[in-house]
Amino acid sequence: MRIRSLATAWPLALSALLAACGGGSSPPAASGAPSTLEARGRGHQPQVSLEGLKFWVGEQGPSGPTAYSGPQQQPFICRTLESNLGQPEVDNQDGIGQPVFEIPGNINSRVVGYSSQCSVKTQLAYFYWNGSDFKRFDPATQFTSPPADLKMTSVGGVARPFVIRVEAGTINRFAYAVAMLAPQPETTATPQDLDNTAWNRKLVYYMRGGVGIGHQQGTAMFTGGLWSEEKVIVPALLAQGYAVAASSGNETGVHYNLQLGGETAVKVKEHFVQTYGAPKYTVSLGGSGGAVQQYVYSQNHPGLFDAGIPIQSYPDMITQAIYVADCNLLEQYFLDDVRANPASPWTTWSRRSLIEGLATSDTEINPLTRTPGSSECIKGWGSAAPLVLNPMFTDPRFFQVAAGYGWNLAAFASVKWTHWNDLANIYGTDAQGYAPIPWDNVGVQYGLAALRSGAIAADEFLRINACAGSWKEQPDFVQWDTRNDPFDARNMRRSATCRTDMHAPAPRRSGDIGAMRAAYSSGHVFTGKTLDIPMIDLRPYLEAKLDMHNSRQSFSVRARLQANGGHAWKRQVVWFADTPQDLPARVNEAFAVLDKYLSDAPKTDAQRAAIGFVDQCFGAGGARIAAGDDVWAGVLDDGAKGACAQAYPILSSPRMVAGDSFRGDMFKCALKPLPAALHDGTYGTTAFTEAQKAWLAKIFPEGVCDYRRPDEGRAPGV
Repeated sequence: MRIRSLATAWPLALSALLAACGGGSSPPAASGAPSTLEARGRGHQPQVSLEGLKFWVGEQGPSGPTAYSGPQQQPFICRTLESNLGQPEVDNQDGIGQPVFEIPGNINSRVVGYSSQCSVKTQLAYFYWNGSDFKRFDPATQFTSPPADLKMTSVGGVARPFVIRVEAGTINRFAYAVAMLAPQPETTATPQDLDNTAWNRKLVYYMRGGVGIGHQQGTAMFTGGLWSEEKVIVPALLAQGYAVAASSGNETGVHYNLQLGGETAVKVKEHFVQTYGAPKYTVSLGGSGGAVQQYVYSQNHPGLFDAGIPIQSYPDMITQAIYVADCNLLEQYFLDDVRANPASPWTTWSRRSLIEGLATSDTEINPLTRTPGSSECIKGWGSAAPLVLNPMFTDPRFFQVAAGYGWNLAAFASVKWTHWNDLANIYGTDAQGYAPIPWDNVGVQYGLAALRSGAIAADEFLRINACAGSWKEQPDFVQWDTRNDPFDARNMRRSATCRTDMHAPAPRRSGDIGAMRAAYSSGHVFTGKTLDIPMIDLRPYLEAKLDMHNSRQSFSVRARLQANGGHAWKRQVVWFADTPQDLPARVNEAFAVLDKYLSDAPKTDAQRAAIGFVDQCFGAGGARIAAGDDVWAGVLDDGAKGACAQAYPILSSPRMVAGDSFRGDMFKCALKPLPAALHDGTYGTTAFTEAQKAWLAKIFPEGVCDYRRPDEGRAPGV
């Protein structure tokens, strides 16, 4: 099969660009029991090994299993052909990994061996910029006979050909690339022979987003192509002299094991340092899952980055799954209610924000019905819960690509396609091979804020909570039928009579305590305890589009930082743009601000504000609306709203409506007895009848969430 056809067939949608969240449900080990590998948390792990990272063209980077990230996942699709790096090197004759063929790309030719580590020999390639994309460049001939569409750039005030050198290879089984300006002929025999005079001695570490569930390598940046948004931002950085490093192991659309991803970033940066020298500073850059990695790696690997520009951020992926898994439960309730009652109040789509907290619209076209009326829960997160929770679900094109590389598809028969099993080295597995999952909704009172405000009546509140139900355990899941079962309801624990029979509420699910603690101890939760570098958290305002990159996330990060006391939260400033089209200009501005910050090391609030490191927001055409310490007032406090908070209203989530905080990091709430809740103001001025109290007791026999108390799933000391 040709490389082009492989690249065309490969499903980028397989990763379902969910930015920071992803898919699958499983039967935990005994609820409350620690996961098998819980002890592999950060406090018990060795340091990332930096051995073998000094190598050059023709040599291979280290890609074997490590003590830090544990056993390597198999089966694992090598995609070096799509990265234009050739077939992976044979490393065994035992049938482990991907077959390697005598004729590259021809699966009908003789198998010469197998590659379990997907390694290739390091190589150099040159590209020139034509104004819209990078194209291959031959330095031996094209400096003297340049392509007609080659653009120029300024180096030291002199116009030079916009040509870049890309070093590409493999580290940690993933395809890495290092790019920098190379506007003149050079010798490449050793790194010391290179002409790096156009490099400004500063490094950008670029990370991609998406949500993946592993079992594939991903493709290298540059040699494997750039994404459309990268073609707008990355060339401008290269033209300024920045070096850019990246790895497919730092693309969350490939996998979401941030222990493995953090190790990969450390190794790639160390290889850069040993090859090109230590940069003056390293700035991390990336959107969505690429922003998640910036917060998590800054927490887990201090010193890796010196500053960051997280775009369309989330604090982490794992805590997004808490409320995202509520979305389909609630949308299934609304669907059932509208079917049963044409006069249902939920036929007005904008009312659903009362319960979901997220954006809704009466006019946005629904991707399921193709008619007006939709929600972020559907348009943004509709496929997220099955992707994270359903072990039967993965894109069928994955198997087409695997077959195109010569795999026997039987090798994938036992794979559980969930986020949790992708991190089996962290969560462990049970006797059936399922990793335990932390998702829990025991005691969660959906729509509580709407009840307290009088927006919904007590009976409606009771029906929602009686019928919301929960997700099944993994052995009970069936394949998601996207056409006839859009919310994956066949995999929910439901009740056919929940609306009318107070004795038959749909059951809730108790999450695995060990999985929760493993998420914390492995560093997959951004706790806000550690942020010692400046971050410019940048995002366009997308609520009207019902986009999954909701604006609350920037303030979820800040709330976690503030919850730990001190002034660490002042290292994060929040910038909002009016549209995605304004992002490139804001990114350039952010780099200029961080360059001053890192060069001058401002120590006071006034000094930081003077160089532009301050909260701000921009309107149409990039015009600044306001800047200063108070522009987001009223978001995390009860004061009057600042100018940016007025211009860009911040919404909430299903769990916030149920009483959780802006932090959004509560896996399992502590419970309080229902009689206490009925007398301590939990329900505001709502006066339940005795029959309604009895119904409430049936729905919540163990009590209801007390969000004033700590997360019961949080590992001690984390």
